[in-house]
Amino acid sequence: TINLKNAKQYFYEMSSNTTNISNLKVSDLLDYEIPLPPLAEQQSILSALQQQMATADRAKQAADDALNRLRELPGALLRRAFDGEV
Repeated sequence: TINLKNAKQYFYEMSSNTTNISNLKVSDLLDYEIPLPPLAEQQSILSALQQQMATADRAKQAADDALNRLRELPGALLRRAFDGEV
């Protein structure tokens, strides 16, 4: 995981300060190495995210289906009324 304390310290040390503004050079930003979790952990995170996205997609589809049925309801009720079913 990223150690925020170390990152803040690095950026603080690399910054030049003017009146209430801290400036960083792009090269200093690019030189900062962001640690990555091991590949197995990255794959586990990816798998969990894919499962969550699939769940969200199914929920969205269910909501879209329900909304479409709701939009059809007034017409269905009118048809029933004029057909003498109500």
